[in-house]
Amino acid sequence: MQRFKAFTLIELLVTSGITAILMLAVSSLFITFLATAFKSRISQNLRESGNNAMIQMVEMIRSASEITSFCIKDQPLNYITIVGPDGLESTIIEEDDRIASLSATKKSYLTESATSTNYVNDLIFDCYPTSEGKKYIQISFTLKAGDNIASNSARSTTLDFSSGIATRN
Repeated sequence: MQRFKAFTLIELLVTSGITAILMLAVSSLFITFLATAFKSRISQNLRESGNNAMIQMVEMIRSASEITSFCIKDQPLNYITIVGPDGLESTIIEEDDRIASLSATKKSYLTESATSTNYVNDLIFDCYPTSEGKKYIQISFTLKAGDNIASNSARSTTLDFSSGIATRN
């Protein structure tokens, strides 16, 4: 009598089950990797945009010949008006979900195009007069990218920016 060697139905079911569990674990890791990479990419874009805007605002305020906005301690401003070294007045303000520099001759945006609603939040200028007659300006704002779900979701990121400048004049 000749005996054939073959897999039993139970062995095939166990092997299929183990393979399915392994495939589920691998696909879960892959999806997590993709979500993390996406969040990292939008976070890096936000960081670059926010840092560039902050550098430009700091430089504009630092080199201003005069700050014409009222500088009163503990009264935050949502815009600041300065007179640049060229004698032109410019206002830094949140406009169209971006940070904008408005002057008599042009409008320029300091942050990139808004990719979502509420891209720029809470642009605040705190002004503190100093004893030397100069002013210390504290700038803070928040950038948000992604969907409008909570900031801890895999598809959205929120970053806060803050810096301070002492005026030269």
